[in-house]
Amino acid sequence: MRLLNFMAVLIVGGTTVDVIFPRVPRLPVWPAHTEFTAANLTLLAEPPLVSIGGNGANAAYVAARCGARTTLYSNFASDAFGGLVRTWLTEAGCRLAHPHATRRTPVNVTAANTRLQRATLFYPGEVPPLPAAAKGFSHTLVCGWPHPPLPTLALRQEKWRTHGAFTAFDAGPILGKTPTLTQLRPVLATLDLFIANEHELLTLTRAIRIDAALLKMRAIFDGHIVIKRGPKGAVWVPAGRPAAVPTGSPRVRAVNTVGAGDTFNGALMAALADKTDFLPALHFAANAAASVVRSNRGVLGLTVPFLKK
Repeated sequence: MRLLNFMAVLIVGGTTVDVIFPRVPRLPVWPAHTEFTAANLTLLAEPPLVSIGGNGANAAYVAARCGARTTLYSNFASDAFGGLVRTWLTEAGCRLAHPHATRRTPVNVTAANTRLQRATLFYPGEVPPLPAAAKGFSHTLVCGWPHPPLPTLALRQEKWRTHGAFTAFDAGPILGKTPTLTQLRPVLATLDLFIANEHELLTLTRAIRIDAALLKMRAIFDGHIVIKRGPKGAVWVPAGRPAAVPTGSPRVRAVNTVGAGDTFNGALMAALADKTDFLPALHFAANAAASVVRSNRGVLGLTVPFLKK
């Protein structure tokens, strides 16, 4: 079911084509030679899943599929992989800005075993551009790696807020040097919503437990905090309040977890843009993410849940 009465959503983040090999029995090893042998070969019983990927493109695809008027600023090119991405996004109703900004479209190749553990090869491409203005957008989300430089991001988000936008930032994934909370302060000062998963929150705060990590975050940031915890659901700390509100997640048989967190982000932004209260928006996002986890099509397997306001 599609949602109604949307404001416009701007999403800035990376785009990839995901090639995901499920249920891989073992990873091949580097041999001492250059020949093609059994040691460096893993035979598979099924073909790979080819799907849209990248934190920005996934979230934008989902937000658009949920009915939001969505624009994506990203970093894919006019090559063959870029053509796939363009088709998926435009068919979902997503508007593309600077769709040919780079020479090569990023690609992510992932092998996953039956326990959903991953081994990944990732070509990230260039940092997605940041639009100078956000006039006409009610909600913005910056996500994915590599992130724009934090000082530049802070300046842009501050400008977007002067245009009346609700600003959100997903801190993950943390693949390079971990920023300190001091380095994050300028970005946090321009945010309405901070998003991370549990691992990222603990890494950023140098804390051992999630409750201690949330206390550290609340000491320097007064906006909404949403921490994604996979099958455990999410934790929401409402803006201006100290107490965390746990939210559940539907129990589903997990087929593929790639893109679940991005799906959560896109559905959450869509629901908030529909002027939905925060708690039902979180439930809506969790149900959308669960539909992707149980699908063998990745984010393309999204089933848009019914939104109960």
